[in-house]
Amino acid sequence: MKAFCAILLLGTLAAGQGALATSMSLNQFTPKVLPVLVQVDSHGKVTDVSSSVELSPRYDRLLRQTLDQMITRPANDHGRPVASQFVINLGLETTPRPDGNYDAKFVYVSTSPVPPGAWYWVHVDGHRLALRSRSADTRQRFFRRPPNYYWPAPPQRYTPPVRNTANPPPSRPPSPRPGH
Repeated sequence: MKAFCAILLLGTLAAGQGALATSMSLNQFTPKVLPVLVQVDSHGKVTDVSSSVELSPRYDRLLRQTLDQMITRPANDHGRPVASQFVINLGLETTPRPDGNYDAKFVYVSTSPVPPGAWYWVHVDGHRLALRSRSADTRQRFFRRPPNYYWPAPPQRYTPPVRNTANPPPSRPPSPRPGH
C-alpha cells in the first residue's frame, strides 16, 4: 500500500511539472511595463511601432517621439547597417508641475530580440501577451494538393482563445434575454 501511495505521489508531481512547463511557454511580461514591437530600417529610422495595448492618440504620439529620440542608428551586422526588429519594454514616468498637472515620458526598461518575419500582438487566455507570426500557417502554402486528392484530416489541436489587440472585434448588439 505504501509503495502504491509513493508511486501515486511521484506521478502527481511529474504531471504537475509537465503542466507547469506547458503553462510557462509564452514570454512573461512584467506588469506596469509597456511592451512595444519596433521595426527599424537600415538607415536607423523607426518604420513601424506596435504597442501591446491600444494607446490614445496623445500617448501614441509621445511613444513615437520617445522612440525617435532613443533610436538614432540602425543595427549592425559585421559593420554593415541592417534592418532590425525587437521588443522594447517601456515604463511611464510622471513628474508633477507647479500648476497641478503632470509631465509624462516613457523610459527604457529592457529590450529583447524578435526573429525575422511579420509579427503582431495577441492576448492569450485574456491576460497573457504573445507575438504571433502573420505567416503562422506556412505549411498549407507549401503542401498544395490537387482538388480530388484524398488526404486524411489532421488531428484537431487545442489552441487557446486568442484576441488580436491591433484590431478589436466589431461590437455586437446585446443578445436577447432567454425566453423572449
